[in-house]
Amino acid sequence: MKLGFLTGGTVEDVRFAAQHGFDCLELALFGPTPLFEDHREFKNAMSSEGVELAAVSLFGKNYRDPDEKQRRAHMDLWERAADLAAALQTGIFVTGAGRTPDIPDDEQWDAVVEELAPRIENVQRRGLRFGFYNCHWENVVTHPAAWEYLLPKLPGVGIKFDPSHPIYDGRDWMPDLVAAGPHVIHTHAKDVLWVGNKRVPDPNPGLGQIAWGPFFGILYDAGYGGAVCIEPHSSIYGGENRYRFLVLSGRYLRQFMLPEL
Repeated sequence: MKLGFLTGGTVEDVRFAAQHGFDCLELALFGPTPLFEDHREFKNAMSSEGVELAAVSLFGKNYRDPDEKQRRAHMDLWERAADLAAALQTGIFVTGAGRTPDIPDDEQWDAVVEELAPRIENVQRRGLRFGFYNCHWENVVTHPAAWEYLLPKLPGVGIKFDPSHPIYDGRDWMPDLVAAGPHVIHTHAKDVLWVGNKRVPDPNPGLGQIAWGPFFGILYDAGYGGAVCIEPHSSIYGGENRYRFLVLSGRYLRQFMLPEL
């Protein structure tokens, strides 16, 4: 497996990754990025520093928004992000499936297949693997029943798995990961921490309550050999000490990764 972290696409992050032994980065997009217009500096830095781009991910866009103007804007971002992923020569593009408000998730699955299958095929024709993230953020493809129903209808589609999301949906993350195992194409490492009924803002891995040894054990059993990307998720871990916390969590997670002999 390869260890990395999420980036907004800065050369500084590339250099930090190389200096501190990270194998890869994941380009995390939440809207338009200057890289749509010019990605050469970022791509050249990745190449010169020997850091791989594990995936390009687009988060929080509702491809099933009832407002047609908004829906078209989100779809335009999908296409631009997929084009960027292909231009940056990563192998994976991750996003959600969208959600129509006030309709149960399972009643939307057939519409997701009908509406997104042609777009997913276009992503695949770019030479990319396509995956749904397992977070509910504008997404109805989040759990084993959804994967069991949809993935046979969408050939080649996989899952980006983050163990924190089943916990926040009230489920044990381990059965979810076992079910996802054959389909996992990318992973996030983000921890959770509850004190009584109070949720402490999501810490970096190793500082919360997720058992990361079993996380890696299930991935090894599934034959997964891709990226595990740390996701700084709160103002503490994504703020001025972001790099220091990445070094800390990188050191912690490497104990579960097979060493070179």
